[in-house]
Amino acid sequence: MVSAKAKTAGATGFLSLGLALALTPAGVLFARQATAPVAAPAAHAAASAETLAKGKTLFDSAVCSSCHTLAAAGASGDIGPSLDQNPNLTHDLIVARVKNGQGAMPPYNGQLSDADVEAVTAYVLSATAKQAQRVRRVR
Repeated sequence: MVSAKAKTAGATGFLSLGLALALTPAGVLFARQATAPVAAPAAHAAASAETLAKGKTLFDSAVCSSCHTLAAAGASGDIGPSLDQNPNLTHDLIVARVKNGQGAMPPYNGQLSDADVEAVTAYVLSATAKQAQRVRRVR
């Protein structure tokens, strides 16, 4: 069941996304970015199996998969940026986006504790690092 607060945040996010798309030049929207494999970030190296499991549970329960693609989570959303092989992902960027939101993404500050945000961040970084390792082995 989705709360009224989540519905309002989602609607606001979609309006923000629509405005951003309307104001963005078409060349920027359709330009392809290089998808170089993501280097394994050191920030998740110390994350325990328990923290990573908690991060996955939070990723699933916060409905991140409805907007983001992350193969490790079975997520195939197409509203937000794909987290798979995303060269822009850093610990600080993920923490900032989860806490403060941006564009269509609602802020989760106040809904998730700092420990929860760190767990989601560690999970995403770990999942993308494992994927980058698989890509390197295939090449």
